[in-house]
Amino acid sequence: MGKVFGLFTMAFSISGQPAISLPVHITPEGLPVGVQVVANSGREDLLLAIAARLEEAIGWQKIVPSTGF
Repeated sequence: MGKVFGLFTMAFSISGQPAISLPVHITPEGLPVGVQVVANSGREDLLLAIAARLEEAIGWQKIVPSTGF
């Protein structure tokens, strides 16, 4: 899996667009599910506002994934 690390963020790193990945769910099997949100260049304010709204609506900060141990 190491070969695909950063594959989905590379385009935004190159373009300079702000992007954020947020945990939003844990499957019944204990696997994390996330969403990546991207904004136009210079719109970090919008990106952080969206992240705050998602955090409030979903409550992901209370989700604790299983470590499998």
